[in-house]
Amino acid sequence: MRLVSARVVVPMVPGGPAWLAEGAVALDDDDAVRAVGPRAELRRRFAEAPEQRADGALLPGLVNAHTHLELAALAGEVPGGDGLVAWAGACMHAGEELTHEQRRDAAARAAAEAVRFGTAAVGDVGNSLASLSAIAAAGLRGTIFHELLGSRDARTGDALADAARERAVASKAHPWPRGLGYVLAPHAPYSADHGLLRRIFSAAARTGLPTSIHVAEDPDELALLRDGSGRWPAVLAAMGVDVKTRVPRKSPLAYLATLGAFASPAPPLLVHMVHATADDRRLAHETGATAVLCPRSNLHIGGRLADVPALLADGVLLALGTDSLASSPDVSLFGEIATLRAAFPAIPALRWLEAATTGGAEALRLDSCGSLAPARKPGLIDVDVDDLGAPLEALVRTPAPTVRWMAHA
Repeated sequence: MRLVSARVVVPMVPGGPAWLAEGAVALDDDDAVRAVGPRAELRRRFAEAPEQRADGALLPGLVNAHTHLELAALAGEVPGGDGLVAWAGACMHAGEELTHEQRRDAAARAAAEAVRFGTAAVGDVGNSLASLSAIAAAGLRGTIFHELLGSRDARTGDALADAARERAVASKAHPWPRGLGYVLAPHAPYSADHGLLRRIFSAAARTGLPTSIHVAEDPDELALLRDGSGRWPAVLAAMGVDVKTRVPRKSPLAYLATLGAFASPAPPLLVHMVHATADDRRLAHETGATAVLCPRSNLHIGGRLADVPALLADGVLLALGTDSLASSPDVSLFGEIATLRAAFPAIPALRWLEAATTGGAEALRLDSCGSLAPARKPGLIDVDVDDLGAPLEALVRTPAPTVRWMAHA
């Protein structure tokens, strides 16, 4: 056992204090949390335990609920600003010449960078499993969301069977990492017909874990789903897709509901929600689904952020993600926090820290992460802050602080 103490401890324990001055964390030999409290009290309780002193503020390791590590090789290569349709086309073109080795090596660098920025767990989305070895090497927990598109179904005859074969090959090459879940995931409401989407949601529900879907991200998505307008119909038609199969004439979340997306006790992660309607927000709240905000990606692609005050007012749970390096400058969750804090200064700092820790952990069903609660093993990070008198404010305004790991998850 050992104690780690600091002038500031931010436990992220629901119902507990927002932060402790001169606090400490007692860790078992396997780095599970034994207790959190005032330093003097824990020194008395664990008098024989050696003590380490941190330099900044102590927090649990962060949870990045939406990444695309397999796209890390496209860092800085995909221009934005003209909406999702244009960005997606540019992304596909930029990735055409990449080899598997380039994707794998870039994913490894990005995963290691995420750890340097204080990330303990990820919800990583990939059309392939190229990020598996990167996640394992970095020691990250979380979930791999194996994303299936209608094009895979058309090409192979059965996207789910093809994904199972791909997973079997990957598992044979690399033992599946401890603490890493696997769930099939749809890309977006328009990326497959309703039959494949239903099959994916049904398969995901059988795992007991949530799946993930990009939803209400862009005006062209809403236009397609509503009445078949916008820029997506031309793109889909060029791919040989019968556009009528992608026009349910519903809002995004109402359509997902008809597909059984919310029938599972573990509702899907709703990534982006930039253009969510009031009805979408109501449905997300009623089903207990979490909206995963990726603000820097949204600004790069479409120049707009989600209506966070409306999401909070309607009781929607929040988590944060960095999205891919094809649309974000780095994999620092502190960068996402700082962006949101600057855009919505009236929202308390603690809400952003919750979204980056407990919000992501609860959304991904990671019972051991996100909080310095007893018996959990969330990892412990020491984050430099420039104002120890107002540590929460300091933590949410610095996009890339110095982070030291005092205990790994």
